Amino acid sequence: MSHTVTAAAESTKLDSAVRWEIIVCVAAGFTTLLDSAVLGIGVPSIRASLGASTSEVQWILASYSLTFGLALVPAGRLGDVVGRRRLFLAGLSIFAVMGILGACASDPSMIVLARLGQGIGAGTISSQVLGIITDRVSGKARAKALGAYSTAGGLAGVSGPILGGVLLKYSDADFGWRLLLVLNVPFAVITLILAFRFLRRDRTTRSGASIDPVGLCLLATTTGLLLWPIVTRTSVTVAAAFLIGAFGAAVAFWFWERRYAERGGTPVLLPSLIASRGFRLGTTVALFWFGSILAVNAVLSLYLIEGLGFAPLSAALIMTGSSLAMALTSAFGWRLVARFGRSAVVFAIVGEILVILGYIAAVNLIPREHLIPVLVVLAVLSGVASGLVDAPNRVLTLEYAPPGANGVAAGFLQLSQRLSATISLAAVSGLYLGVLGSSPDGYGRAFGIALAVCVVMLTLSLAGAVADRRRRRT
Repeated sequence: MSHTVTAAAESTKLDSAVRWEIIVCVAAGFTTLLDSAVLGIGVPSIRASLGASTSEVQWILASYSLTFGLALVPAGRLGDVVGRRRLFLAGLSIFAVMGILGACASDPSMIVLARLGQGIGAGTISSQVLGIITDRVSGKARAKALGAYSTAGGLAGVSGPILGGVLLKYSDADFGWRLLLVLNVPFAVITLILAFRFLRRDRTTRSGASIDPVGLCLLATTTGLLLWPIVTRTSVTVAAAFLIGAFGAAVAFWFWERRYAERGGTPVLLPSLIASRGFRLGTTVALFWFGSILAVNAVLSLYLIEGLGFAPLSAALIMTGSSLAMALTSAFGWRLVARFGRSAVVFAIVGEILVILGYIAAVNLIPREHLIPVLVVLAVLSGVASGLVDAPNRVLTLEYAPPGANGVAAGFLQLSQRLSATISLAAVSGLYLGVLGSSPDGYGRAFGIALAVCVVMLTLSLAGAVADRRRRRT
């Protein structure tokens, strides 16, 4: 009898310990995603204060996602070897220090370097978060944990722009954006304290790491060659040369990954994942969805502040409905997916396409005095769609992961999202600013052209979701 009571007590204690670990993971998600939410509202101030060029703005927006994505896989591998707690604490420390360095920047290039460093820290944190959730819980519990993680992102999206807007309103123009870049540091410190207290101690060996540095370098080279002609002014010949080089690096990456796997290593791109059509389709959904949504929000921030002349706080309040709706729908989105499956994601993507078309029509057709209520409603609808796509698609896609490959599958899925964000933020924001450069008063035209690219991306995401729905039905 006493043995039974003791076992029950230990089970309860274990459940409580897991809950606290999930809370730490959610806090880390809030901290890292708060950074992204704040930056968009601060870019116009950075442009005005430091005289950042279009290319520099593109790098400021895209650099974080680039190193975030590239850090995911090696950090995930190292977490398996040296322990997730150690990597979590190290990544969070790097993230906080780089935020402070970015706030002390004297020119845009220093901000870019700091953002690259922060991306490494955030990618290291995120890979451990995904690993901890995957290791600790499964089934509906995992879906709920991932939903909570997405909810934290929505709450960061709500609070970040508002806090940023307040800081910019009541601070000196050359000092306010510095406060934005350091805003996440207090949250990082709190999360560090929670992690020290509640994350279980690492019990791992320090041998057998398989990181695939060649594969990562080839992937980084491919992304860099794609990104360079987007963020720099080059001739058509030079741009074509970069694109050919990117294609060559991608082909080399593909063949290297196959060879590395045949030799017994764990590649960035597991052949078993690529062989899974369901995983490929789910990754396609995430790839085009994530990049397009971040690009839409970045361009909308620029338009509201520079095009319509709103103060950062006013622009943040207009966009808050999106993040709030995402936080709410993420909390129960997994229930809809459990009932309706991939169909829920399909209809949510269709809804988002209609929302973006609504943005384009509203900006170009509705008088300014009637525009704001329409933008607020559209932002809320966009948030609802995001809550029904992001975490649910992640759960549906990871169902296709082969046995023993959950961590690698989750890492590669997020890697694809971050590389998509890198290219999309640079390309779409650059297109918007480029059109304005040739037509300084053409804000509506620039806004429409930039968001049309996002509609194309969402259409590709929709194609992947529809194909996966048909696959599940058969």
